[in-house]
Amino acid sequence: MKESVQDRVRLAQIRSGVASELGFTKLDLPKLETFETAVTFAPDCDPLTAHDELVAVFGQKAGSGRFLFCADSSVAGRYWVRSVVPWKSEPAGAITALAPKRIVTQLAPGLMYHFSLAVCEGEVSVVDGRKHVRPYRLGLEYERWFEASGEEFGIRPLMLSTSLRSLRFQHEGTSFRVDHAVLEGALEVVDTESMMRKLLRGFGSHRRLGLGMMKLQS
Repeated sequence: MKESVQDRVRLAQIRSGVASELGFTKLDLPKLETFETAVTFAPDCDPLTAHDELVAVFGQKAGSGRFLFCADSSVAGRYWVRSVVPWKSEPAGAITALAPKRIVTQLAPGLMYHFSLAVCEGEVSVVDGRKHVRPYRLGLEYERWFEASGEEFGIRPLMLSTSLRSLRFQHEGTSFRVDHAVLEGALEVVDTESMMRKLLRGFGSHRRLGLGMMKLQS
């Protein structure tokens, strides 16, 4: 029998010494158990540096299924982190860090959520064996992509609005600009397994820059 995302998360937590609050019974409503925290680095900390700090803690890159992160728009240098297991120690370069908080999200088909998602998506090409993404330039393109991908994501978009943004920063003397969008609205869960995978692995490209982590609110 194929192992579900829900069970893989629980087993990862058990192996890490974390006592799960969820049982394995199939009669339970589908739930995703994760841990969320906020970590603050120096105000000039760029997302690539923050990502490297988090990789040293979790042992994998963002989007590999172990953790995702995103910048806090209100405080320079602060990042929100979602992970399958809580970190055993704070990032070495952190100024402050909150203790990881256990979050249990019900994801049964038919449940509706408000959501926010900073994401980069566009036309993909491969040059010299490397993936390149030319970001969409119009909000309507992002909305069409999100709606067309609903089945893959395990969701049905109900309301959707888009604003275009640019992420600009310097890293090791090189200037970066990544165009992306912030999608907000409401959605309905259609397929639990697909939705859980996206909440753990993220949406779109450039997840090591802090993009692709969907925030849900009931």
